[in-house]
Amino acid sequence: MTGRWQRPGPQDRVNPVALSLMIVVENALSWAWRALLSDVADGKFSLCSAKEDEITEQIQVILGELHAAEPSPVDGFSQLCLGRDGKVRRYDGRRLDLQPDLTFYPLRGSIPTTNTVFAGIFVECKPVDSNHPVSSAYCKEGLARFIRGDYAWAVDRALMVGYVRNRCGLPSGLLTCTKGAAAREYGFSGGIEEAAKTCLGDKVFRSVHRRSFVLCECLVEPIALDHLWLYPTAPCEVTRCRGTGAGA
Repeated sequence: MTGRWQRPGPQDRVNPVALSLMIVVENALSWAWRALLSDVADGKFSLCSAKEDEITEQIQVILGELHAAEPSPVDGFSQLCLGRDGKVRRYDGRRLDLQPDLTFYPLRGSIPTTNTVFAGIFVECKPVDSNHPVSSAYCKEGLARFIRGDYAWAVDRALMVGYVRNRCGLPSGLLTCTKGAAAREYGFSGGIEEAAKTCLGDKVFRSVHRRSFVLCECLVEPIALDHLWLYPTAPCEVTRCRGTGAGA
């Protein structure tokens, strides 16, 4: 040890996440989902009856296989490492045990920061079906965590993943969270825009949200959330998103 290093001050700014890193993560998730659907077709896994954590654990295992594959089927994926349910602190330190469903950490220097613990791509995964409505499960128990500073408070991008088991699609599926009091609660700024599809053709949508907490005496800047909704080969149930029409 040289004794020259000095600890930086408190995390006081939001670090930019390159869109190219988001694309790598979304492509990897798209590949993992196809592999999971193959397991479902072979009778190795029941997607329709599985709990959220069971699905996410399967995705994590498959992502580990993808990460170890040589050559990698997902360009750039070897430049990230993956964690599941890793504990992180809330922006103000009042909670130390918060657990994003998945976290992707790129190589040092990929996200400019003074602390690599906070410089990741944080992912929240939620099932969408009749027992898990978008308004409560996806928005109130998922998306809201990014708005209030539980997760991704030191970066400007994050990802929501939906395991959609009914007939629900984007962008109409998020209508109940983008109007009236809900829009204010979740800080929706502008509309929901379609982003680039994954390498396997899964649609990705993006929304921007004002955040409701302060870093270093300044209101933190908005966060861009990508929404990647993944579907079984056939819907598990015929229900649709609340508040959407027959074409949703």
